[in-house]
Amino acid sequence: MKKVFVAFLALIALFVFVTPTLASTYLANTKSGKFHFSDCRTIKHPNAAHFVPYESRDACIADGYVPCGVCNP
Repeated sequence: MKKVFVAFLALIALFVFVTPTLASTYLANTKSGKFHFSDCRTIKHPNAAHFVPYESRDACIADGYVPCGVCNP
């Protein structure tokens, strides 16, 4: 029973840390000025402070970000 509880807590922790990244469709990098699909292979640390989540491509562009050349959002 204790193993099940520990596994359950681990699953909750994983969900809490991964959900913010998956909840947004795009991530804008304040350092590079580019925006990416949230699953872009160039993003190594999506929870880093310099990534800002966005729900729409138009919002990224309106805020001055340019599309990533790798994932082409």
